[in-house]
Amino acid sequence: MRKTIITISILVLLWLGWSAWPFAGVYELARAVQSGDVTRIEQRVDYPALGRPLSGQIVQTYARLAGIPIDRGSLVAGLATAVADPLVARLLTRIALAELLRNGWPTEVLGDRPADFTVPNWNALGNVWQLYASSEYGIGEFRLWIPISQPRPHQFRLQLSLRGWSWKLTGLELPQEVQDRLARELLKQQGKPG
Repeated sequence: MRKTIITISILVLLWLGWSAWPFAGVYELARAVQSGDVTRIEQRVDYPALGRPLSGQIVQTYARLAGIPIDRGSLVAGLATAVADPLVARLLTRIALAELLRNGWPTEVLGDRPADFTVPNWNALGNVWQLYASSEYGIGEFRLWIPISQPRPHQFRLQLSLRGWSWKLTGLELPQEVQDRLARELLKQQGKPG
């Protein structure tokens, strides 16, 4: 009986540690973003992995705004992704990404943010229970919507993945307003009405 209790206690402690570990990665990223420390932010980001979901979001929004039906794997999707890649490359510079994470708006790419835009508050991520309720776990993956206090269309969805022994940002779903503005910027670069 005693061995069973010890085994269960160890398993519970391991589960609690595993559940809390991604939050430590989020808070490390939050501290780097708050301080504006580009080098520390860079250490917490997997840039190649982050580019793929950003490109996909811009392409999907671009297709919606341009009225182009895009199926995954189609030639049109491949061409649209190729056109979006230079814009994504501008987003993923060290400075632009740090600014996007800190202010929620890529000023270097889109210019000044609108006055009514909700800036993510890394100081007020929410309490432990709110964060846990807003998170999704996978094997080696962790997703979290922030800021907790905002409705989904105004939230960012962070995806962290286990790389070695640290959690790194590998996905970032942007609020709809930012996606729309980036897609319009892409349309403008192509000389199309947005």
